[in-house]
Amino acid sequence: MLKFKLVNHTFLRLTLIYPSFLFKQKKLFMEIRAFEREKDLQNVLKLNQRLVELLSPMTAHQFDNINEDNSHVLVAEEDGQFAGFFMLVKSNADYESENFRWFQKRYDNFIYVDRVAVANEFRGRGIGSEFYQRAFDYAEKNNIDYMFAEIHMDPPNEKSLAFHDSLGFVEEGTAVLKGDHHYSLQKKVFNPAVEKSA
Repeated sequence: MLKFKLVNHTFLRLTLIYPSFLFKQKKLFMEIRAFEREKDLQNVLKLNQRLVELLSPMTAHQFDNINEDNSHVLVAEEDGQFAGFFMLVKSNADYESENFRWFQKRYDNFIYVDRVAVANEFRGRGIGSEFYQRAFDYAEKNNIDYMFAEIHMDPPNEKSLAFHDSLGFVEEGTAVLKGDHHYSLQKKVFNPAVEKSA
């Protein structure tokens, strides 16, 4: 007995009439690069505002003290379109963030994930994972001991918890920050010797 699998009829017709259809799908070009203030600042601010309920408000003034000495900021572009940004703050920064200062009081030589923003239309394409991988490479290259992040727990963000777990983060503890918001405080260790001596 012959068995047939259901297929998308439109797709089947296109491939039968135009066999080359299978091979002419547009290949999108993704670029992850360093933040350039003059080129990227307005795009960063606009995307942050679009996602402000997931992040927190941010103004151009907050970038006045952001530089290579105290931060590491990446942006993503797909075929020239701004797709997202990733902002890390180093432990030596004078940065007005209650969450960041929680870690700063307890640890030295770390980078802190201040915000990860990917535009809705570019999600599901691995941009977030690539941001983190670049950050790991940066941390190891610069002999950084830890990376910290926090996950909102009102209610628990299970997707984010699973994502960070898959990247080797562990929960360092929990805290109530920014008023009455509960967070899971996440840690990734790059220098195990520091942990043993702590």
